[in-house]
Amino acid sequence: MGRVKGLKDREIDAYLDKLRIKEKDSDERKIYAEVLDLRTLKILYKLSAKGIIKAMGGVISTGKEANVFYADGVWEGEEIPLAVKIYRIETSEFHKMDEYLFGDKRFDMRRISKKDLIYVWTEKEFRNLQRAYEAGVSVPRPVTYLKNVLLMEFIGENEVPAPTLEMLRELPEPEEIFEEVVENVKKLYQKAELVHADLSEYNIMLKDKVYLIDVSQAVLRDHPYAEKYLERDIKNLVRFFRKHGVKAEEKEVLEYVRGEDAGN
Repeated sequence: MGRVKGLKDREIDAYLDKLRIKEKDSDERKIYAEVLDLRTLKILYKLSAKGIIKAMGGVISTGKEANVFYADGVWEGEEIPLAVKIYRIETSEFHKMDEYLFGDKRFDMRRISKKDLIYVWTEKEFRNLQRAYEAGVSVPRPVTYLKNVLLMEFIGENEVPAPTLEMLRELPEPEEIFEEVVENVKKLYQKAELVHADLSEYNIMLKDKVYLIDVSQAVLRDHPYAEKYLERDIKNLVRFFRKHGVKAEEKEVLEYVRGEDAGN
């Protein structure tokens, strides 16, 4: 058993070397070895061999469902900073995904095994990002995905991610930010025909403009629970921005997003 573990550790080390991780002597390499399994390292290497990932950088965030890393990348001949989102293959959060997958006509859940569910979830986030981005919604630019790894534009500066609204003690021009967020939610709903389904101050970033992030659970507008999710999203937004002095009513915002108000 110990011999097998030793071989696996050496194989992991070999892939870490191939990935050209920045500052290998720091704690970053140790974190990579701890949070990534061999299958995922092989997937990252494939993306590196294709020339999309040039060098892996530091950890942006870690969580129960996914870890996010920074990377220098190249896409369509352009050098771009990447956020590399890696869903944990062995996650205990599968049950939370069911309600957002079942009812989505893009996926035939009868043909998807439990072990492939995380791959479908990764594809779903990519397709949601792509759909939103093409509709003009302010989201990170989607790049590509493979198995449980999703590559997208990194939102931040010098490998430091932009803050989420929740991280800011005070918002600069809260009313303008609120209006900008609502416009994006409206565009997401009317043009991309998606509902975020988990929108709050925790997944809206602020840089030069607002960015809606974490769209893996977003559902098509014809999903059986889409309107319920939209109402929850709007409730979260109104609650948060009221704390920052913005006077808004859930009913009016909902009507505006749905296009039911006089101004459409």
